[in-house]
Amino acid sequence: MPATLNTNALCSLSDVKESLGIVSSDTTKDNIIIRKINQASQQISNYCERIFQAADYVEQYNGSNIDQLVLNQRPLNSVTKLEYRGTTLNQDNWYTLDNSYFHTDSTAGILKLLFAAEGRWDKWRVTYNAGYSTIPSDLAEACVLLACYYYQNKDGLIQIMEKQEGQRRIKYYPGIQSFNELMQQLGIGQVIDGYANWPLKVE
Repeated sequence: MPATLNTNALCSLSDVKESLGIVSSDTTKDNIIIRKINQASQQISNYCERIFQAADYVEQYNGSNIDQLVLNQRPLNSVTKLEYRGTTLNQDNWYTLDNSYFHTDSTAGILKLLFAAEGRWDKWRVTYNAGYSTIPSDLAEACVLLACYYYQNKDGLIQIMEKQEGQRRIKYYPGIQSFNELMQQLGIGQVIDGYANWPLKVE
């Protein structure tokens, strides 16, 4: 069955083929390249613990008695609704707060509240849209390099130790034990780490 790019694909088939030196008219390898793009995209998404494409979310959050809610996805494009559960029980009893009760940090994906969010399990519910309508170029290029590596290493062995792309020389090293090591060897670790959904310092 022909492979298709997943909705969370971070780069295009044409970009990967260009980096591999495969002309666009040669479609004989498209299936395996698409599979490797999907593999690389999912690996990056899992590592960063986030979804990059813009999408709508309805999520519940625990209160932590501080004046902010850190959302699971970013960048934050819009907030449709902030609600709180009007009972201590696990009941579908929600009240909507006026938007004047919070500000947004779009880049960090944070709701800055004008009050302390009461600390109870699943006390708060946020309806919002977050993610990129266009994948940032540095992230897309990192995915291209990773997909190229997976393609060249599709049999589980390092097939190419060194490759020249214009002024850039890429070396593939044997004995890589972890995804973090692989990112560092490919020179994409700093880029991908910059998108990781790890604890943020909020000022």
